[in-house]
Order: sequence, then structure tokens, then C-alpha cells
Amino acid sequence: MIKTVVIVLLLSCAGIASAEWQADPANKKQVASANAIAQIKERLPRSQPFFDEAYGMAVYPAVTRLGFGFGGATGKGFVIESDTIIGTSRFSQFTSGIQAGVRNFSMVVLFKDKDALDAFTKGKLQFLGQAGLAAGTKGIAGTPAFNDGVAIFTVTRWGLMGEFTVSGAKFSYRPMPGSKVEE
Repeated sequence: MIKTVVIVLLLSCAGIASAEWQADPANKKQVASANAIAQIKERLPRSQPFFDEAYGMAVYPAVTRLGFGFGGATGKGFVIESDTIIGTSRFSQFTSGIQAGVRNFSMVVLFKDKDALDAFTKGKLQFLGQAGLAAGTKGIAGTPAFNDGVAIFTVTRWGLMGEFTVSGAKFSYRPMPGSKVEE
């Protein structure tokens, strides 16, 4: 009897952790975010295990980046915990180094566990340094493993850019009114 109760509880918790977010078809920004997720999964099949393991994610359907010596990028998106949007986020980046071009890309930041998501919502996530080449829609990038509970995947939507840069990135977070993480 106790084993049955434990198994039912474990299965119900597993179902909650692996629930998949569904966009509201009436919300264009949510549909764009869902399309960005689908495109990353399609163009980067190696990302699927990361999505399967993720506790939550931040989705930026369109980040625009411009650089010539110095550069920057910005984009807005949603923060999702399990199957619920818990807030919005803005990504901003400053870069310096060898770079030239402009590109627009979609980015998903995956959080392996609640601690990683909490660090993000408290403004403790940042990263530095990157290298890449993007032409048309051919640029892709991703982390090969969860680093400090975070994995990042991007796919180029359009543009032409070459770079070897040092960068500073900032993620801001704003909880949705009435969300359980609103402070």
C-alpha cells in the first residue's frame, strides 16, 4: 500500500516537471515564442535532451545584434516554469572585439532545476565571450552541457555576422502579476 502511494506521488510529480508549455494562439508574442522553441528543436536536434531535462526556460523569439568593433544586442521574451509563464525578461548585451555585421536570432535559456531558475529570476545569470559566424539563416550555437544548471541555444533567423568578441550580457526579469514568484 505504501509503495503504491509513493509510486503514484512520484509519477504525478514527474508529470508536473515534464509538462510542456502551450502558447495562447490569440497572443502573437506567445506564438512567436512557441515557434522559436520549435525551430530550435528542429534545427538543433541535440537540444531535445536539454528540453526534456529542463525545469524551466526563458524564450527570446527575436534578438537583434549589431556590431562593428563594438556592438550590442537586445531582445524580449517570456520566462516559463513547467507549463506556466511566470514572467517576462529582457536580454541585453554589449560586445567588443573583432566583429562585423548584423543578425537576428532566437534564443532559449534552459534551466535544469529550480535553483538555476531562481538564480535567473534574482538577476544572477550572466555570461562572457563568444565566437561565431552567421550567414542568412545558417548560424546556430548552443552549450554542449548544462553549465551551472543553465544551457543556451540560439538559431539565426537572418543576417550576416562574423565575430570573436568579449561580451557582457544582462538578463532582467519581471514577474507576471499574481505569479507565485512575484515579490
